[in-house]
Amino acid sequence: MRWLHELILGNWRNKGVALFFAVTIWYAAYQSEKQSFSDTFRVDVRPAARGQNMVITGVQTLDSRTGDRVEFDGRARMSFSGPRKQIDKLRDEKPVGFLLQVPREKEVVVLRQEDFGFPKEGVEIVQFSPESLRVNQEEAVTQTVKNLVERLQVSNVKDGFEVASKDVSPASVQVTGPKSVVDRIVVSLHVPMDRERERFDGKVDVTLACPDEASADLVKRTVMVKPTEVRVVVALQASTDVLPVDAVKLTFRVPPLKAPVKLVLDDIVGDTIPVEFHGRKDEIGRLRDRLRDQPGFSLGVRVPSFDWEQGGQFTFTEDALELHGFPGVQIRQHESRRKDKKTAWSYTVVPVKEAER
Repeated sequence: MRWLHELILGNWRNKGVALFFAVTIWYAAYQSEKQSFSDTFRVDVRPAARGQNMVITGVQTLDSRTGDRVEFDGRARMSFSGPRKQIDKLRDEKPVGFLLQVPREKEVVVLRQEDFGFPKEGVEIVQFSPESLRVNQEEAVTQTVKNLVERLQVSNVKDGFEVASKDVSPASVQVTGPKSVVDRIVVSLHVPMDRERERFDGKVDVTLACPDEASADLVKRTVMVKPTEVRVVVALQASTDVLPVDAVKLTFRVPPLKAPVKLVLDDIVGDTIPVEFHGRKDEIGRLRDRLRDQPGFSLGVRVPSFDWEQGGQFTFTEDALELHGFPGVQIRQHESRRKDKKTAWSYTVVPVKEAER
């Protein structure tokens, strides 16, 4: 059995060293063994032009099944090959995505590993899917959109009210993007009023839209507006209306007298005159109903003091007429009176003699 002991334990130091090197060589060979790894990564395509403000308006690729050109979804499948250690590290510390910069003059881009920072540490990208991209670039322009107040839309206005004033600050914004898109951009502002609110004062987002709905995503990706929000002030007022009436009766309010008198309009025959009523829309509507339902409705004329024995001649204007029950309504000249350039109505107070009573 001595020979077996010598066989196993004899010269153990040399055998230990040999075993160490054998294990080291095996491990190194194991780690350097070629491995592969495939996954899908996000690819952000951007312009590489220097000194020029370029915008990418479209990226397309070929559909592997139909061969048709389709929009690139921003993802590419990559296959890596390299030493096991580096591949394991790449798999464990997988990149979130890659940046691909495209020169202006290059419309068709063949994906190369050099564009993604490889080969690196013995790892190569051996396959791409898709293999190439068609990139459309356009020079960016900046346009100033003025008079934003004209682009302001106000909704949900409370019943019986209308917009009295609008103000937008700043009054303009700058829109930057591809010229073909910016030329078609519609800039707008929208303020939805509370049904009970008569004033709005606050920040509002600037909205960008394109008449072509298919370009909505393109606008979102390539167009910028500065500032993105503006201050808007909107004030409401009661809606107004005009009611012209060709004949309204008059009631003369005469001060107490010792004897009866007769009042006669000098300009026309009868006791009615034409007028225009101006005021809140709801009040004008109520007045219109009153005139229709009460044929005897009249406006008051207050007669000043006079000598009851002599009588006299007096005048009045529309704004001196008395209209009770409608505080929000004003009385103005009828259009026919304005055309004739009349200024006032004239009437005469005539004492009634004993024989005429």
